[in-house]
Amino acid sequence: MRRTPFLLLLPVLLIACAKAPEPLPGSEKEYPPATIPGFSIDAKVIQVVTEDVLIFDYATEEETTAELAKLSDDGRMIDGKEIPWRAGDQVHVFATGRQIAVYLGSTKEVLEALISEGGAQIVGDPLPPDVKIPEAASSSSADL
Repeated sequence: MRRTPFLLLLPVLLIACAKAPEPLPGSEKEYPPATIPGFSIDAKVIQVVTEDVLIFDYATEEETTAELAKLSDDGRMIDGKEIPWRAGDQVHVFATGRQIAVYLGSTKEVLEALISEGGAQIVGDPLPPDVKIPEAASSSSADL
């Protein structure tokens, strides 16, 4: 029986191993990107409870802090320019570590989920009165 030299099989092995892996859950394939004028990076659109939330994932916490500093108190302007949010939507901006989350809406369950994950709202419209704010979340925005 004749043996095939390993070097002849090497190109076949390299081609077989070069196939792109399947995307992991949570990758851009499942969460489409969104370009929001004024933000330095694209957001991922994710579902929280039943609604879309924009997640901006920065390389460093310093980049996150710098981007937050550009936002107006109501979350409708960035670096002095109007952000084209949908008319009539409530704007709620949360941040933790390297991420900024923007929710355009007022669903209590979504807001409470964002508060429990990211702490207090950083900028944006006032929270609806029925949204429960845990004690720990109400003081976390002072850390940024």
